Amino acid sequence: MEKKNLFTLKDFKNIRTLGFDAGDLQKQLAIYRQGASYLKLDRPCTVGDGIISIRSGQRKRLIEFYEKTAGKYKLIKFIPASGAASRMFANWFPVMEKGSFGSAVFDRKFFRDLAKLPFSPLIKKDRKGQKLLAKKKIKGLLEFILEKGGLNFGALPKALIPFHRYFSGETRTALEEHLDEAAQYLSDRKNICHLHFTVSSEYKKDVAKYVKAVADKYEKLCGVKFRISYSVQSPATDTIAVAENNLPLRDEAGRLIFRPGGHGALLANLNRLNADFIFVKNIDNIAPRPLRGKNLPYKKLLGGIAFKIREDILTILCKMEKEELSAAAIENITKYCSETINIVFPKGMAKLAKKKKISMIFSALNRPLRVCGVVKNVGEPGGGPFWVAENNGTQTLQIVERGHIDKSKPKQLAIWSQAKYFNPVDMVCCIKDYRGEKFNLDKYVNKDAYLISPKNEKRIKLKALELPGLWNGGMAYWNTVFVELPLIVFNPVKTVYDLLRPEHRTAS
Repeated sequence: MEKKNLFTLKDFKNIRTLGFDAGDLQKQLAIYRQGASYLKLDRPCTVGDGIISIRSGQRKRLIEFYEKTAGKYKLIKFIPASGAASRMFANWFPVMEKGSFGSAVFDRKFFRDLAKLPFSPLIKKDRKGQKLLAKKKIKGLLEFILEKGGLNFGALPKALIPFHRYFSGETRTALEEHLDEAAQYLSDRKNICHLHFTVSSEYKKDVAKYVKAVADKYEKLCGVKFRISYSVQSPATDTIAVAENNLPLRDEAGRLIFRPGGHGALLANLNRLNADFIFVKNIDNIAPRPLRGKNLPYKKLLGGIAFKIREDILTILCKMEKEELSAAAIENITKYCSETINIVFPKGMAKLAKKKKISMIFSALNRPLRVCGVVKNVGEPGGGPFWVAENNGTQTLQIVERGHIDKSKPKQLAIWSQAKYFNPVDMVCCIKDYRGEKFNLDKYVNKDAYLISPKNEKRIKLKALELPGLWNGGMAYWNTVFVELPLIVFNPVKTVYDLLRPEHRTAS
């Protein structure tokens, strides 16, 4: 009886308005009651065991292959850009309230750092900003930077925050740098460059307006024409928040509280794209132009590997569909699956009848493909590449977050701590089958790779459900190739002080 009375008639009306189904919410509540679900790590990926390392000669050939071949495909850059800049400045909001860092040493450091930040000239150009700098008013400066009446960075998406300052005095936002980068490797034979930004609904107009204002500049600078599209994470992918007793949480007005379902909810956005290959990169992982010459070859390298594997798979599947294959041919294909795409077949496969064996290989190959760059782990927060043990006795290559580890099991924690590589979210995806039809990406999700996170908001303790992450559980059963890349490709900006890293200051 309790389950039936969880929702009122008003709730059901609101649920329908948001695009939900009451049955889906019941499933979410069942997940909360069930509790955390964990992956079973077998071992971390290493070079030669799940990760490939490309030597210079082979790298050169793959880059040349990409440059010769790219024009025949429709390529698009997919940029999750829903993040609010308020997270970048999270450490500054409490200081704004207090008016000081609480120490004269830290107060002085703030002004030294502020002078080096890319948006410092924007403060100096404004009369109010000039006065606040002259009087060294920390509270006033932070209000100017973060709130209305000033730069208002606290209410902007991260895409519109200045990330780099150039010798010329020019400042560029993260979004501008993504336009400039994409134009260097992604344009087709007609010099058209496709990008797709996922944005929060409240920022969509601002982002589109900004792109309209700057696109012409970069089209002239780079000699391309941009085709830019946007999508919003559907409210129907939000998840219901619950109290510690796993019952639905309500706000002061008595309405059910929903929260975004995490970046795993963007799988539907990715699935709607019509492209042969999709380059995925986060909005906050972008370097200034002087580093392009060092990191762009690795974008082309990932593309070249993806093109080559895709062509190999297409050839194999067409042969399997049309020809009678010999035992030797099947053995060679099985070897290719194992050595190139890291497919682990069930132990009893060798004893299967030929027809059944071919069907199993065909099914394993005919699925979405991702080629992911990985870098040496230098302590950044996030997931890494692991071999995951599946219930059917096989193993899969996956990107695993710490939240997916059962911390009560010392062996699992030991495997996690042995990881030497990190996922910078720099990948190339192919979401079409060998006939050119799009896969239903929802079929390749590990539905159990959700996260239940405790939150404390406005002094209210709650639990939040995150859907299987886009490049974690959301792509768990894709064919996966991990490629070792140098750290130069990874330039994250999680906090405002990351903009002080040397790689972000090479332009100034």
